Amino acid sequence: MQYIIRNTHENYTAINNAFTQDKLLEPATIGILTVILTNKPEWVVYPEEIAKRLGVSRRTINRHFQKLEEAGYMRTVKYSFGGNKGARTFRFFSDVPITDSYFDYLKDNLEKELSTSEE
Repeated sequence: MQYIIRNTHENYTAINNAFTQDKLLEPATIGILTVILTNKPEWVVYPEEIAKRLGVSRRTINRHFQKLEEAGYMRTVKYSFGGNKGARTFRFFSDVPITDSYFDYLKDNLEKELSTSEE
């Protein structure tokens, strides 16, 4: 008898189980990461948007983002556009912890993308 039924034909996201079983993460943190990972890969994560979707405060999202960063599922890059052009925060999320070498790769690609878009 099958007790777990999944509709894998539409509106389906495949994710690694690593973060769902990570004892360092609270159930709410797992839920927030799940909401993030169900979006398209190029979707930019805004904490305000996640808070609004889940009906929680921005402060709650910040607390869980900190837990995700400590556990390695989120990495952050703060990029300054120089002078008075402002700065921007880029967040990378994964269903497995992001290694330092992969994070370096992500930062290099981000730098290349930003430098070509500024021209």
